[in-house]
Amino acid sequence: MYSEIVKPVKKDQSALWTTIGLVALLIIIVGLSNLIYNRYGIGYSGYITFLLYVLIGVYVYRKKILGYRYCLIKDELVFESLAGKRNREIMRVDLKKILYFCPLSYERLDKATSYKNYYMTHNKKSEKAWVLAFKGSKKIHRVIFEPTDKLVELIKNA
Repeated sequence: MYSEIVKPVKKDQSALWTTIGLVALLIIIVGLSNLIYNRYGIGYSGYITFLLYVLIGVYVYRKKILGYRYCLIKDELVFESLAGKRNREIMRVDLKKILYFCPLSYERLDKATSYKNYYMTHNKKSEKAWVLAFKGSKKIHRVIFEPTDKLVELIKNA
């Protein structure tokens, strides 16, 4: 069994500065919403503020809180999401059913094929991103993730 974790926050990013920036952004959004309501009388500015809160919350959760664990157990690659002390299995991939496994930058997609994409990385355009494709029931499933060199070798040798 081999396991590795991809954490969302880099070492050079401080959680304190992220929190301060987030609070400042939310205060600015509320201020702009109140300004729009008072100046133009737009009654639905509160709904827009709520929608922006939700979008910012989803972004912060996915980019700053949510982590991923990749586990290689015998001939299966297990993907899990990590949030705090909670982990949830996303999928299991049998290594014998892999169609291809390559760096994302080398992949060439067939336009006639229907794909189901899973992004288990924090940066979709990372140079370290790899794609693993396997046949599902009706579609080809693509998993984009950032394995270490050791995990890449273990997958290739399986």
